[in-house]
Amino acid sequence: MEVDEAGATDPHITNPSTAVAPPQSLSLIRNLASCNTTARSKALRELTNWLPTQLKISDDEMKKLWKGLFYCIWHADKAPVQSNLIDRLSSMLLTLDVPLSLHYLSVFFTTLRREWSGIDVLRLDKFYLLIRRFVNSSFQLLKKNSWDLELCSRVMTIYEEKSLLASDKKFLGNGVNYHIVSVFLDEIKSYLPANLEAYEILFKPLFSVMRVCQDKVLVAKIKSNVFETLLCMGKSLLGKKKDGEDDIDDTEVVNLGTIALKMGFAAKFYELGSASDCFQGNRKVLFGLNREFLKLEKDLVASGIDIQFPTVEVDNGDEDVLDLVPIVADETQKASCKSVVEGSKKSSKKKKKKEAKERSDSGKQESGKENDNGNMIITNGESASNDISFTELFKSNLQKEFEKVAEEDGLDKDGESSLHEDLSTITISSTKVSKKRKRAKSVEARVSQNVDVTEQGGTGTAMKSGEKSTKKVRFSKNNLVWKPQSPLPPQSLRIPPSVTPRGSALKKGVPPGPIREMPPAAKKVKKKKTKVRKAMKTTSPAMKRLRKLQTLST
Repeated sequence: MEVDEAGATDPHITNPSTAVAPPQSLSLIRNLASCNTTARSKALRELTNWLPTQLKISDDEMKKLWKGLFYCIWHADKAPVQSNLIDRLSSMLLTLDVPLSLHYLSVFFTTLRREWSGIDVLRLDKFYLLIRRFVNSSFQLLKKNSWDLELCSRVMTIYEEKSLLASDKKFLGNGVNYHIVSVFLDEIKSYLPANLEAYEILFKPLFSVMRVCQDKVLVAKIKSNVFETLLCMGKSLLGKKKDGEDDIDDTEVVNLGTIALKMGFAAKFYELGSASDCFQGNRKVLFGLNREFLKLEKDLVASGIDIQFPTVEVDNGDEDVLDLVPIVADETQKASCKSVVEGSKKSSKKKKKKEAKERSDSGKQESGKENDNGNMIITNGESASNDISFTELFKSNLQKEFEKVAEEDGLDKDGESSLHEDLSTITISSTKVSKKRKRAKSVEARVSQNVDVTEQGGTGTAMKSGEKSTKKVRFSKNNLVWKPQSPLPPQSLRIPPSVTPRGSALKKGVPPGPIREMPPAAKKVKKKKTKVRKAMKTTSPAMKRLRKLQTLST
């Protein structure tokens, strides 16, 4: 490592004449990672005296330096020694120049995430303490610079890009992220209050994680350790205000409760959950937090209590922070948020209503609509009576068709008059379109049946007027199609109408072509087996007597 020439004359150095010469980089890093306690202590003293004199260090040298510091903490034993070493390293954020301090913090997160998977359980606690102290020192640096917005933005960008949403997926340092969000609120509360703009920048990395992060554990930790804690503090502060406590001694409740009540988190969570780039698994969490904070903000409005952000004291003391305007959700946003959350419940009801409406609309048709034959169809409820009858034109058309067939087959006039009388008495009294269609089909079936009877009966079977034919052509369920033969056969053949099987009838083994009557298959009668009673094997009295004599003789 080489000393920057401007370091000797830099105004940030209190005593340039006592600036320590730069140590040898390789030997310094070896001594920092040494197992010998004396060598580590000496190298650490050299580093703490030399590093504050620098204005800029290359990225490679900073990474090598932090590699040695990591193993310096690794070899530290006993809790007091570890705590002293961690305090010395974290406090350097406040002694270094601001650009170098930010570089120091950035490489710290990178190194810790890179080495995190190799830390064993026995050494885990001291590295947890290291993360906590660095988070505390970063907030102390912001407080020292009066919550400068540019500096806040740069620090929180380091948190987001180097740790929480780091792009280097090869480092499995999720434990670092989990511990950062777990101690975030505990470490920042001692340096509050701040202004509204600073709060928005401080919470920005957490909002970004909850919008796009796919790590459910990290999202759950942010929800429980940050926003649910703020929600609890907001309820506590509002309850104390309702009880009439004006001067509340608990600064933690005042600062965190004011953030929860006046930051407008409800509108922010609604915006995050409604964003197009929001991860689908996080929407439920975001809308749940939206409901909780919206309820808290409504309670604040209903109570009529005026809560303002406390005034932030700036180091120069010339200006005070003006009254801050909180973000309040519009009524339209609240209503739309509620509809988004409950949309899944209402969707089924809407579908049912829509289907019922379509069914009711299907039974209604426009009045004055004409059918294919030019006849007028009267809609339900508009005619004087509910009965709908065929017009004279329709009956005359059917009569002409029947007369044409009768002339070809020599049908007598009795059949003609009977058909005319039957058609004149046919009415449809249904009030639904589906029933109209069924009745119309039944009428057509009856007409076709009468025509078939005349074809088969000929002149030898005269039909009486007003009587219905007893012979009907029966169809199966849906798998047979009736196809009339063309041209019509002579009457002497008396051939029944041909039927062609299709669909399931073919699968059941019915051959294609005209259906022929087949004798029913004889059922096989199972022969009953005659049960033979098994006789009990018993010993005859003669054998018993013989065995008894044999035993006595022996």
